[in-house]
Amino acid sequence: MTCEYLSKVRLNTLIAAVLLGMSALTSMAHAGSTLVGGGATLPALGFVGDVTHRQQIAPIFPSLFGVFSAQLGNPSISYCMNGSGMGKKLLEGVSSSSVQAPCADGSVDPTGFGATVVNRGDLKQPNFIASDSPLTVSDYDNYQAHRVGSLPVQFPAVASSIAITFNVANLQALNLTDADLCKIFSGQITDWSDLPSGAWGPIQVVYDSDDSGTTFALSNHLAAICSGTPTQHFIADPSFKKVVSLYFPGVAGKPTFPSTWIAQSGDQNVVNTVVNTNGTLAYAGVADVLNAAASWATIDTLDPIADFADPATGRFTINASDLVYNQLINGADATTGQPVLSPAPPTTPCIALVKPQAYAYPTFPPTTYPLVAISYLMANTASNGSDLINVRNLLAAPYNASITYSVGLTTIGVNTGMAFLNTNITPSQVAGCIVN
Repeated sequence: MTCEYLSKVRLNTLIAAVLLGMSALTSMAHAGSTLVGGGATLPALGFVGDVTHRQQIAPIFPSLFGVFSAQLGNPSISYCMNGSGMGKKLLEGVSSSSVQAPCADGSVDPTGFGATVVNRGDLKQPNFIASDSPLTVSDYDNYQAHRVGSLPVQFPAVASSIAITFNVANLQALNLTDADLCKIFSGQITDWSDLPSGAWGPIQVVYDSDDSGTTFALSNHLAAICSGTPTQHFIADPSFKKVVSLYFPGVAGKPTFPSTWIAQSGDQNVVNTVVNTNGTLAYAGVADVLNAAASWATIDTLDPIADFADPATGRFTINASDLVYNQLINGADATTGQPVLSPAPPTTPCIALVKPQAYAYPTFPPTTYPLVAISYLMANTASNGSDLINVRNLLAAPYNASITYSVGLTTIGVNTGMAFLNTNITPSQVAGCIVN
């Protein structure tokens, strides 16, 4: 399918900008210091509304952060799109990263959030990050080693559908089965003639070279639905090379991919490569596919927009039993590749996790598109300083009805491929986790 929804999305964006323009100007006059964060590229369009540059220092009004900033008293947001993996490193205070380091455009992920660009040279830690891959045991240990006296905070914010985008001359529509996906990403299908496409030539798979939440979402699905063996299966992980490593044995644990496969950094670069390269196929957030006017496939006839979330409300339901607290990802099962959970030390309900198995193949409603990611907002319990109240309000924004039901918010909801969550999480619960 092509971008039949694109005109509507752009029209809604324009209308929302007009509706919120005066409100935003008033708000900026009263806002405090800019909050600095970044990370996941998958939800970036929904969060900031524009992915033209790596660092978006003024989210547009129809986006989540734009609507948040437009409310009287709330600050502006600076968001650096440098991937879930790098975002978590910055949250954890890993020495190879710094909140002050530049967030420059380019093919390589920046190691910082560009705080100096928005006059936040005072920051020693990011105010927040976003990640589509939840906290792991390793992440928690890194955080404890570098952020003494604080704990990480994690709450799910939005769900997104992952599109299979493609570019083949004269191919306008493509329906793939789950079996097709399993064979493409395991290297068993390598030519377009092996698919019901009417096309021929090598399939050039474009994959995210970063530690990517989008990759984690894809691998979570593949590990659940592809019939592998105890020694050869997909592995749920943010690293694409690890995800497929058992199908592409290489040297010293590094898989050897077909020469036609292409590595790119971040969803936006992945999609742009597909748009500009004939014979390519990739996975990326459907919002970025829409934004680039790229084509996407259906999976088992299900569409990543029309068959994603509740068609009336645009919400994605998380069952209470699938939302757990103080659980961390602890690698993958050695024989199935599916994520393993382990308890986290804190006793306060401030690390909220949607069980990956719950959205590996979603069944509510029964005709739900099967490739789904959950994006999280993360922050620090301590050392928030004068930003304390603003950080609390930002982390709680996905559960604040005055924001999520705002008529001006058009980048998340019906026909966007992104959805707020139906859960029992409350704004006061989130705010209570950010202490000082």
